[in-house]
Amino acid sequence: MISNVNVYLDGTKISTVSTYDGSFQLDVQGQKSGNLIFQKDNYETSIFPLNQAIGKSVKVIINPVKGIEEVVIIPYTDKAYKDFINYFLDKFLGFDREGVAIKNQRTLKFSYDKKNQFLKVKAPQTLIIENKNLGYTLQYNLISFEADFKKKTTTYLGTSFFKENNSKKNTILNRMNAYKGSLMHFLRSLYNNELENEGFIVNHARRIKNPSYPTEAELQKLLNHFEIVKAQRISNVPWTDELEAISQKKSRNPEFVMAILKTKMKESDFTKRKDGRLLLNFEDLLMVNYQKYFYEIKKGEFVKATTFSTQSSIVHPEALEFEVFPEGNTSEPDLLILEEHFSNQNVSKMLPLDYQIGD
Repeated sequence: MISNVNVYLDGTKISTVSTYDGSFQLDVQGQKSGNLIFQKDNYETSIFPLNQAIGKSVKVIINPVKGIEEVVIIPYTDKAYKDFINYFLDKFLGFDREGVAIKNQRTLKFSYDKKNQFLKVKAPQTLIIENKNLGYTLQYNLISFEADFKKKTTTYLGTSFFKENNSKKNTILNRMNAYKGSLMHFLRSLYNNELENEGFIVNHARRIKNPSYPTEAELQKLLNHFEIVKAQRISNVPWTDELEAISQKKSRNPEFVMAILKTKMKESDFTKRKDGRLLLNFEDLLMVNYQKYFYEIKKGEFVKATTFSTQSSIVHPEALEFEVFPEGNTSEPDLLILEEHFSNQNVSKMLPLDYQIGD
């Protein structure tokens, strides 16, 4: 029996703490989807599906954490450490260091595989994140953060609990602008069959080989040249016009280009409904375009601007069965691959799942 375990519904303001004998009660306020999180520092976090717990007694076991990797940055320099810290903060929090900050940043631990150029960040303790812009203090349990510098990809996964600090007019305005065009907004609109009404346009896309990119045979010629230079340790191996042309093609052109196969798809083109559930049912890429109108405060009222900017995102569901919930969250979030605008929506833009426009 473990006391003082934080029990909360992931991504919400709904929480409680276990009593001396490990028991707890939680009012989920009509929520039917999502995950219950059982979290205590120095213990492994346990995740339990809410729909399996409603109206039932549940037994959850959490175990003490095993040893956490120590900081390994090779070669170690002050500059390298600061670069990794800043890279993590840029990707995880965004660039506004004054508006959004981790209060216990020193608890973060970094490990870096120099050979494979792979960075991992772990947090032995729950991260306390103060978001002055949106008026929340966020308790974030960072499960994983990985950056592959060779592939130029960054992924992170965690659970979150919100506490509201203020609801001033400027804060409400910031929340409205964070919500409009967000992944949460898109998923809620998708669930309610309101994509077009809400300003989203979804296209069927696929990556195809760029004909302007060098062929495999041409790339092999480049590789052979550099291997000869490396093996012979000389730099005067002839650099021909052909090699220069191949090198230019490689540097100036992406390997793949995006092909649009169908525009303005309907929800039914890439989803299916089964027993009241909404499932993404799509193998290729979804290109999601959104006309973003920012809100302003004029004469004490919230007013939508007359001009807009277009935001573009790529969505690729990798799970075999991927469910979308009405609150704007999903099952298997780590298997929903996001690119462009959606991928840039870091913790600084996170809103609780019970958020509604005007809150």
